[in-house]
Amino acid sequence: MPTAASAVPPVPGDPLADFEPIVFDAGVACPDFALSIEGSDAQGKVRTFLDRNGDTVRILTTGKGYNLTITNLTSGEELVLPSTGSSQVVVPNPDGTYSSTIRGAALIILFPEDVPAGPSTHVYQGRTVFQLEADGATFISLETFGTSTDICAALR
Repeated sequence: MPTAASAVPPVPGDPLADFEPIVFDAGVACPDFALSIEGSDAQGKVRTFLDRNGDTVRILTTGKGYNLTITNLTSGEELVLPSTGSSQVVVPNPDGTYSSTIRGAALIILFPEDVPAGPSTHVYQGRTVFQLEADGATFISLETFGTSTDICAALR
């Protein structure tokens, strides 16, 4: 699974700590039901690369990401997805946006305000390339190469 619970760039120096369930209301991550995502047992490593001025030019996260437990909070149906490992490269752009590439498994949650618009939750296996707004969370583009699993459909 991915090195981050969502596509938000990792914060330099932060460990990949377990996280309590994150709950998304119906219509936010899946169209028809509320969704909970919990991550554990990450063994990833975050490295930050700086230029001569001390500015971040690249953030690299590698290793075994989270084992994820994803739950449909309406039906109680649950998916447990073990980590298969991945790498993520995040590059801050001069305009404040971020460019990111994930190789391996990536959990991507698209919200209604994203481009492309959600709600949707997928696990992509292969290469996932996207751009994020300066807030580090809002998608402005997404390209995927490989296979995908529609988590919302799997939990219906």
